[in-house]
Amino acid sequence: MGLQAVKIDKPLPRRVEVDAPGADAEEAWSNAAKNTAIDIGYGFVKLFLGQQGIRFPSVVGRGRELNYFSPLSKNNQPLDNLQVYINGQDYFVGNLAIRQSELASRSLEQNRAADPNAKILLLTAVGLLSQWEDQKFNLVTGFPTSYYAIYSKEWVRELTGQYSIQLRQNGQLKPKKFSLREVCVIPQPFGTLYDQMLNTIGNIINQELGEMLVGIVDIGYKTTDYAVADRLEFIEHLSSSTTTGLASVHRLLAGFLQKNFNLEKQDFELDEIVETGTVRVAGKVQDLSGIRDEFFAAIARKIINEISSRWDYRQFDIILLTGGGGEALAQYIIPHFPNMVLVDDAQYANARGFQKLANKLFDTA
Repeated sequence: MGLQAVKIDKPLPRRVEVDAPGADAEEAWSNAAKNTAIDIGYGFVKLFLGQQGIRFPSVVGRGRELNYFSPLSKNNQPLDNLQVYINGQDYFVGNLAIRQSELASRSLEQNRAADPNAKILLLTAVGLLSQWEDQKFNLVTGFPTSYYAIYSKEWVRELTGQYSIQLRQNGQLKPKKFSLREVCVIPQPFGTLYDQMLNTIGNIINQELGEMLVGIVDIGYKTTDYAVADRLEFIEHLSSSTTTGLASVHRLLAGFLQKNFNLEKQDFELDEIVETGTVRVAGKVQDLSGIRDEFFAAIARKIINEISSRWDYRQFDIILLTGGGGEALAQYIIPHFPNMVLVDDAQYANARGFQKLANKLFDTA
């Protein structure tokens, strides 16, 4: 019998939030260095502008001058038109790269320090946050679990320093000069753990979770990360990554479109199709939600097997399911693990936790 979707109604241990710092405190911190967090996922880049979570696809393409901007275009939001100049090179980023670049690609390298696209994505994100010249930032970001020990220190060295870029949004070119003063890289799923434990200014508010043996399953685009925390200590030998993720759904759906509609789609062109469960063919909307959900169930079954082969779930006090893939597949996975819960707003949980940790680590008060 195939996996069945069920309603999820299981709360996490109690978590209490407090109001964000006031304007005076924010200004004082910004004059020294702004604490920020950026989650460079293989599918999307996630960050926070104030209290608002935003994202753009982790896609970079060769840029060029666009000769005409239609005043009636539906693609008129700033995040839909990211263009960045770095070291004299012109790049389209995110949705603009998908629409306009002849050569576009995701950032999929294991070693982000050796992947030019990863740094372009991160500098674009910092550029969105930069508000004045020579602004200083303290940054927390993450690395997939299996690659953390190998590449994280190199990523810190690669990112730390001063930058001068130009960011074009909706036709306006703005110089952005900033520095990454302090850079902290942590195992990616720990962002979710810190999100559940800390308030917005980085104080511990969930002491109960800090005393637990916690498993974290972070399902992303390219990878699923498994991490274990024993009273907040990272247990490395029980933590790992696999190449199972929503990209597997993209591949299956691409094959279905090729076979049934003779349509060829790049992986980054499939994001919207997977999210909506529809595709337009010759002007008609085709409903793909049924076949998409079959693919979701198949990938969920594989992740269930991965969890069972790595862990005895009964040893954990709680297992946190997180990531954009966690949201998509939760209804298929959670019924198999009675101590597993889906965290709130799971796609942004790591970025939110990175931000809270940054406020704790780099507190200048």
